[in-house]
Amino acid sequence: MTKILGYFINFIAIIIAVTFFEYLKALISTLQGDTRPKARKRLTLNPIAHFEPIGFIIFFFTGYGWGNPVPTSSVNYSDKKRGTVITYGLPIVICIAVGITIRLLLFVFEGPLSSVGIIYTFLYTVEKYIVSIGVFNILPVYPMSGSWILKCFLKPNQAVKFTQNEKLIQLVVIFLLLMGILGRVLDIIVNFIV
Repeated sequence: MTKILGYFINFIAIIIAVTFFEYLKALISTLQGDTRPKARKRLTLNPIAHFEPIGFIIFFFTGYGWGNPVPTSSVNYSDKKRGTVITYGLPIVICIAVGITIRLLLFVFEGPLSSVGIIYTFLYTVEKYIVSIGVFNILPVYPMSGSWILKCFLKPNQAVKFTQNEKLIQLVVIFLLLMGILGRVLDIIVNFIV
């Protein structure tokens, strides 16, 4: 397989993973009564709606990144704290479960699929990136889901301090990703899961 084909497969797999993750967030929030994702046209599988250039570029070069965060509002949730945890936590769980499912299918159908190498490689890459975005979003760093989940458990003054430092924390995480340090740690978790 040529390098160009490999880059193309990575490109498409990242778009699928980011779109799937952000769509899940929009869907789960909407199912809890939130009208904001639909009003902002984010309740869609259109990848353009979920594309964020910096997150995509970092994803492409490091294996971890993000999409354009879906705007949500907990105003209509029956329980704001629980609803927020569900909205931001369930996509992580679903991505990891989907990744494991794809890996199991690849294992079961390895013989027939390996004869069509490009399909096997594509599915393997999609599985890897879906699990990667799920694991990466556990981090309590904006714009990842973990930051929203963490804020649910902080006292109001702690949440304000955390929010004030989000950009600095985000820069440190990006630096650690680009240096390959954080990626190696996250790879251990992703490889353990799949």
